[in-house]
Amino acid sequence: MDMPPSGIVYDMSNEEYHKQVGYSSSAIKTVCKQSLAHYMAQKPLGDSPAFALGSAVHATLLEPERDLVIKGPKTRASKMFKELYSNKEDDQVVLTEVEYYVHNKMCSSALDNPTCNKILKDSRRVTESSVFVTDKVTGLNLKTRPDLYIPKTGQLYDIKTTIDASPTGFAEQVGKYMYHIQAAFYVLTCKKAGLKATEFSFIAVEKTAPYITHLHKVSPELLKEAIEQVKETLAHIAEANKTGVFGTGWGEYSTLKVGDF
Repeated sequence: MDMPPSGIVYDMSNEEYHKQVGYSSSAIKTVCKQSLAHYMAQKPLGDSPAFALGSAVHATLLEPERDLVIKGPKTRASKMFKELYSNKEDDQVVLTEVEYYVHNKMCSSALDNPTCNKILKDSRRVTESSVFVTDKVTGLNLKTRPDLYIPKTGQLYDIKTTIDASPTGFAEQVGKYMYHIQAAFYVLTCKKAGLKATEFSFIAVEKTAPYITHLHKVSPELLKEAIEQVKETLAHIAEANKTGVFGTGWGEYSTLKVGDF
């Protein structure tokens, strides 16, 4: 088996990144939220309309010079859409007319936000880089792909398409989708790879009107707590690799109590 890359790689495609061995933040989030058994049964994300829209927004905001988004016809079931999809390049995204309209609104919202615009246009930024490292503590191969990274300051940013970019609404989604674990994994992996990683922020872009964009910084306290949780999860995975037991860890049974829901 070929050895995985090491350190930061600037010119690797998203497709090539996913071919590389290593545990990503998605794996860690699944183990944290559910179990090792769920991670082992995990299937790759499909090319759903929601996934395509998110990919298109990422492409336009992070790599506008590549012109990766293709405007298609009204429906995905049409012959024209299927032809466009069949002939597209690996990194290109085909959207329906409505999806393309929403994509434009979302991107305009992000660029119209003065704080986010400054980040997205920062001349020091590196977008869609790939980071690989073998963890010396557990021996696990780790990998991550920051949306936007500023090496000089160590700031990491991730773009999230969301139904609610408000402080309260997005915080609920952070808990639901374990975004804080993702942030911690990115910071920890970059540090283990010898890179400067000081803070993590989310650029949340609403995918329905009024298409508000808001920046959410992860506090040092939350980041520190989440990093410890990531370290525990990595140790848990390493132990499972040794024993070959990838169970749930839930015990024989659980008791539902008042206040659980």
